[in-house]
Parts: sequence; C-alpha cells; structure tokens
Amino acid sequence: MTSVSSIPSWNPSPSRAPAATASRADTPSSPAPTPSAIVAFSGPPAVSSLVPSPKIWESPSRDGVSEQMTKNFSSHTFGGRFGGLGATLLEQIKSGVRNVSQAVQQSPPRMEPNTYSEIGALPPSSLHGNGEDRVTLSITTRSGVEVKLSLDSQDDGLAVRMSTSGELSEAEADALGGLADAFQEAIDGMAKGQPKIKLSGLMQFDQDVLASVNLHAEVKVRTEPQSTQTLDFQADSAQRKVSFSGVAGSLDVKVDASKLNALGSKEQQAKAMSSYMKQIGQAASRGHGDAGLMSMFKDAFGAMHSNAAAPQDVPGVPEAGKWRLAAEDKAILTGLADFSASVSQTPKFSNPMRSAEKDGFNYELSQKTTLAGASQDERSIRQQQQSKLSASFHQTLIPGVPLRLTEAKESQNYTYHQIEDTASSDAQLAYKEGKLVKASLRQAASQSTQVMKYVLGKLESDTTTPTQHSVQRDLLALLGPYKTGATDQNAEEKAAQRKQDLLTLNDDIMLQSYPGQMISLWQADVLPEEQDAATGAAAGA
Repeated sequence: MTSVSSIPSWNPSPSRAPAATASRADTPSSPAPTPSAIVAFSGPPAVSSLVPSPKIWESPSRDGVSEQMTKNFSSHTFGGRFGGLGATLLEQIKSGVRNVSQAVQQSPPRMEPNTYSEIGALPPSSLHGNGEDRVTLSITTRSGVEVKLSLDSQDDGLAVRMSTSGELSEAEADALGGLADAFQEAIDGMAKGQPKIKLSGLMQFDQDVLASVNLHAEVKVRTEPQSTQTLDFQADSAQRKVSFSGVAGSLDVKVDASKLNALGSKEQQAKAMSSYMKQIGQAASRGHGDAGLMSMFKDAFGAMHSNAAAPQDVPGVPEAGKWRLAAEDKAILTGLADFSASVSQTPKFSNPMRSAEKDGFNYELSQKTTLAGASQDERSIRQQQQSKLSASFHQTLIPGVPLRLTEAKESQNYTYHQIEDTASSDAQLAYKEGKLVKASLRQAASQSTQVMKYVLGKLESDTTTPTQHSVQRDLLALLGPYKTGATDQNAEEKAAQRKQDLLTLNDDIMLQSYPGQMISLWQADVLPEEQDAATGAAAGA
C-alpha cells in the first residue's frame, strides 16, 4: 500500500527537481504528487530521489590501468585494492606510455544524479600521496632518467600515478617493464595476513641498464589498536638494504655492494648462504623467535645477497687501489658481500604477576672484510664474522598444555628462560714481497642459559649454564706454496688435491654459532601453512 504524507518544510533546489522527478519510477501518474511528498513501501521512509552514489574519476581515460582500478575498487583490503595494479601500471612502459595519473573516488552518500559530473570533479592532488595504504617505486636508469610510480588507497578512493623524467631508450623500457611482475610480487607479499618480504624479483634488475631501485610500502593494520606496517628497500651499485617494521617486530639488512673483488663464485656464495641460514635457524629455535618474523628475516637476507657477481677474471688491476685475490685468499672468505643484519621481536609481557619478565628476541649477524696494503705483493686480508642472540621466554611445566599466566598463583607454574649467545670468526692473511707470511683462523662461541622455575608462584630453582668453545689455527702450512706432499703425484693430481684442500678450508671458516651442538626445532619455528602442509603430507603417506 502507498501512503503520501506532507512535509511542508521541504524546499527542493530547482536544479535538482527534474532529476529527482525522473528517478521516481514508482510514483503514481495521477494525481501528480507534489514535491513535498514521501513515498513509503511499508518500511522506513526513504526519499525517492536517492540513487546509488556514483564514482568520480580524475581522468576520462579507460585504459588497462583504469579497468584494473574498476575491478579492484570494491575491495577494501590492501591486497584487493592493489591486486595486479602495480604490474599493470609498470607494464605501460612497454607500450610507450610514460606518464599516467588516474584516481577514482566514491562520491558522498545521498548524492543525486547530475549533481557533479563523473569526470573531472576530483582534484588530482586529493588522493595521490595521501592513501592510508600506499606503495611507491622509484627506478633510475644508468642514463639518469627517473621513473616514479605510486599507488594510494583509502576507504573511499584509489589512485595511481607514473611519471618519467626524460626519454627512455628501448633497452631501458624493456628493463623497466621486465620488473612489472617483480613489483607486483613485492606488493602481494605485504598484502598477506602474515606479511612476507618478496624482493628477489626486484633484485634481478638489469644492472647494466638500471642504476637503482627503491621501494616503499605502508599498510594500515586495521586492528585494535590500529598500527602500520612499513617496508623500505633500496638497491644500487653501492649498497642493498631493506627494513621492515610491523606488529611482530622489525628487521634491518644492509649489504655492501662496493667490494666486488671479494665475492666468490656462485657455488661458494650458495654454500655460505646455506651456512648463514643455518645459523639464523638455530638462533630462532634456541631463542623461540616468532616464526613469521624470522621467515621474513631469512627472505630479506637471501634477497639482498642475490644477483651479485664477482668481476670477470681478466689480467690487470680491476679498480684503483684494489687487486685480484688469489685462490688461497678466497679460501678464507665466505664469498658473500659484507653485511649487517638484525631482527627484533616486539616484546610481550605475558605474566601479570611479574611485570619484569618479558618474552623477547633480538638477533644480530654481521660480516666485515678488510683489504689493505700498498700493492698486490704487500696485501693483507681480514674477514670477521659475528653473531649475537639475546632472548627470553616462558614455558609451561606440563608439555602440551598451553601456558596461561594470570595473577592467580595456581597459574604460576612455568620456567622462565634467558638466553645470551655470541659467536665470532676471524680469518687473516698477509703477504710480504709476494710471499704468504701469515695465515690464521680464530673462532669462538659462547652460550649462557638461565632458567628460573616457578611452582605455584614460588621460585623453586634458578640455574645458569655457561658454555664456551674456541679454536685457533695456523693456516700457513696449508696455504703456503712450499707444502710437501706425496711425491708420487703428478702435476694434475697435485692441483686437484690443492683445490680440495682449499674447499675443505673454506667450509671451516664459516661462522659456527653452536659448534658440535644439536639445536632442536621449536614448534613455532614452522609457519601455520607449512605445518598444515607437512601434516597433510604425512597423512597422505
């Protein structure tokens, strides 16, 4: 049933009356209703002139970028809004497009048709650079041309922009467009519920054509309280670095890309990377590091060391003040570029009865190589590796029963662990008049574990267990050219034996944080999706 009630105070604007009238499809034709009327359909009153609010576009262009924005706009998540959009934007470079600026915004509610035009009513500056979620990518070519891309999203709007500071060659356009999928992969990594650092693709940029790559991402975490997760990445001829800050904690990895002559072969680098990943995994297990954060740390560490190659082995001095390293020199080096890396877990205070106790995890890892001397024949080489772990955590006294600490003494049955570990490796070589005169390796590792046991809130035991390990080796006899060997070996066999000796030595110089120790896996070392996959595989078997 239709009822009409008068509202004398309603005074419509003349400019809106035609549109409002045209939208009233359900109004009876006779008698014609006056403007001061409400049409009710046995429900809450609603003004018949209301229509769904339109989207307002910055530009009338309807290219691939605009189509992707239209497809994504209905989503309100970081991943949904930016899904495929970064790749679509950067791929425009291959089609000859150099500058793009587009934005779409949902107009305010209760807007009537023709109040604003759908095109051109949105100031370009209103969304660009002002998103709650945002991603920026800046790439500079070897010729000095800078290409900037930005993606911004907020509740009612989405904006993208690409600008190019100069003319691009075909090779530059191909190199830039070739990073489209890698750019999208980095965006998608940040979009996951548990963020992931996916930068390996961007690290494969063509270093002969492109000079630098910079990425910044901000994701608003819509929880209580709200927070922001940020990612910063930079790679050029001097350094590679990445930093992340989020709910779980923060990490920072910096790699010195300037000392290329100290790099090893791909095989040597892979071996060193495997060794470092083992050290990181052992530290995570021993200190009960957050699985997601440690996975990100590993991904960042691996990515920053990728796409790094030693100079071609050609006669002559490669750079002013530098020299080629002999096989004996590289045997005492990891083959990786120098770096500093750290990860810090957001501390949690899970015991209301003892506020001084916290669950935390801090880990540092570094490598530093020093090349000195006035000439090739007077060179000295030193490489130092170091690690440090500080961690603390609570554990239940009853295996399999979750620990829930409250102010009630009945809940206070646990052990509180405090971990302090350090490790170092120091390898040195020195030459005088072209002859090796010094070759040494010193390694040390120490661990301290304090365990406090509480039963019904009372301290029952407090034990500290220290462990130390150290070794010092003189490598002169092994590396020197005057080593006596089996007389029945021919030249080829001696060369093969020499090569094997150097490979064995290279295994020994890797940092050993826990020599001779087995570090058992902690249950949180495995991410939930990995654990589910493993469980499924076991069930299938």
